[in-house]
Amino acid sequence: MLSLSLCLAAAVALTTVTAQAPSDQAFSSSLPIQKIQGIPAVNPVKQPWIWPLPQNWERGSNTVKVSKSIRFEGKGARQPIVSKAIKRYQDLMFKKEDYPMIPYNWSTTDNKPSRSTLSTVVIDIKSNDDHLDIDTDESYTLTVPVNGKAVLQAETVYGALHGLETLSQLVQYYPERKSYYVPNAPWKISDFPKYKHRGILLDTSRHYYTVQEIEKLIDTLSWNKLNVFHWHMLDSTSFPYVSKKYPELAAHGAYTPRHVYTAKDIKHIVQFAKERGVRVIPEMEAPGHSTAWGYGIPEIASCLNAQPYFGYTVQPPAGQLNIAHPKTKEVVYGLIDEWAELFPDSFFHAAGDEVVMKCWENDTYITNHLKNTNQTLMQLFENFVLDMEDHVRQKNKTVMVWQEMLLEYHFNLPKDTVIQVWIGSEGVKEVTSKGYKTIVSAQNFWYLDLGFGRPRSNPYPEVQGAGFNHWNRVYSYDMRANLTKAEADLILGAEATMWGELADPNNVEDRLWPRAAAFAERLWSGYETPKGEALISADAILRLLPWREQLVLRGVRAGPLNQGFCTRNPLDCFQPPNPAK
Repeated sequence: MLSLSLCLAAAVALTTVTAQAPSDQAFSSSLPIQKIQGIPAVNPVKQPWIWPLPQNWERGSNTVKVSKSIRFEGKGARQPIVSKAIKRYQDLMFKKEDYPMIPYNWSTTDNKPSRSTLSTVVIDIKSNDDHLDIDTDESYTLTVPVNGKAVLQAETVYGALHGLETLSQLVQYYPERKSYYVPNAPWKISDFPKYKHRGILLDTSRHYYTVQEIEKLIDTLSWNKLNVFHWHMLDSTSFPYVSKKYPELAAHGAYTPRHVYTAKDIKHIVQFAKERGVRVIPEMEAPGHSTAWGYGIPEIASCLNAQPYFGYTVQPPAGQLNIAHPKTKEVVYGLIDEWAELFPDSFFHAAGDEVVMKCWENDTYITNHLKNTNQTLMQLFENFVLDMEDHVRQKNKTVMVWQEMLLEYHFNLPKDTVIQVWIGSEGVKEVTSKGYKTIVSAQNFWYLDLGFGRPRSNPYPEVQGAGFNHWNRVYSYDMRANLTKAEADLILGAEATMWGELADPNNVEDRLWPRAAAFAERLWSGYETPKGEALISADAILRLLPWREQLVLRGVRAGPLNQGFCTRNPLDCFQPPNPAK
């Protein structure tokens, strides 16, 4: 249910908009005008139906018919990544629904379409380099005239991909006319992302996802202009990666021989993602959450399957890497070497979260090692972590870690370490005030797996931040809150997370979408327009409603934002209460 403040804000925002049913006098059709209970099903077009909202946009009042055989020309259209995208968008652009839940409000554009037809898009890309990384230029400009060719310009192929997505959203199907149009032409759009790092974390250890299911997620990321797939592949519950050097890890640590990812699978997923402008960042969960490693190589694990597990782990099964055993570093470094080849992105997540000291304190191998070397457990822990991260850096990678490494264990991390904040939004201030770059995943706003109860196996009576982060809470969170400008400048971006305890391929899309789309707009569009105007949820809901419908039309099982009546008639639902009652 939308909050009262949102309803009030929406009502205020919409008081100046008059929406009427579109006239269809110039065209005849067997289809009726879309109505519900005698009320026109309209959605005012205060902002473009483009998600996420472009940085700069201008539009007119003409209506241009679009040819279903639209051509894409220019050198940019022949670049391999773009040419493949064109084939996809020639299908996506012409999805149709004869009885849409949210018909476009055609009263906002000329009812008599231009005599010309948009039949050509010229694509101009300045660079032939298709390298994808955090500093890749993703900007684009798109012009759609009333007469003539549309022009898409970009610095890189990845900006062109975003421009194709925007163009596909400009095209609307008019059921009564059985044709496709670009309303409100001419369009002039100049667009770029506010933040460089815009990601979704998916946990594929607690529940397994097939390559095809991961592909579908990556497709949906690209449609929302998200550019990072954070792959949390390993955890205590399973070790699904088939290592070349240590195949016994998956042979004993995966759920079954079917529930694994081979090097071939990973290379395919990385290339699939690249062709959609999505970076794949692996996370090597270590030294905590590492039970499954010990099934294949027992000597590298501490407190393996300790019973009862309470006190030895944050959730079953119990087990962490044995940070004193020389074999442990050998295995960890060998896996880093393999992943450095398989995952070309410059970022590598070295984890470091949620270790339980009791596990190591009750391991005689570790306690004997501490006596023999005259060091404390925390010193051993820090040395293990820093050595692991140095090995990652030797592969020319930027190290990411969870916030505990800095804020709880207070390790002396190099300043080039990127800290991912998750335990509450206040951690953003703590990390940036220390001068570290950060990726924000505040669980009290951007953990999308929360709010569905806790697994029975979780031994803790209170789970912090376990409330449901509804779309407006996701959208309303400003990660810059209480930061100085210098601190805010250290935010590289953010990731919304989907941990796997209560999510699997059967329900994950409903859990992610459209809430992850609300998150995506904040990372792409920011919090204000370039003119300084605040982007507010009262306006966003009127675009998010049709965008959710578009995602469903594209095959995404995105959850509803409200009851169907409000989807069709937002002006009748987003009203303030009667103050006299």
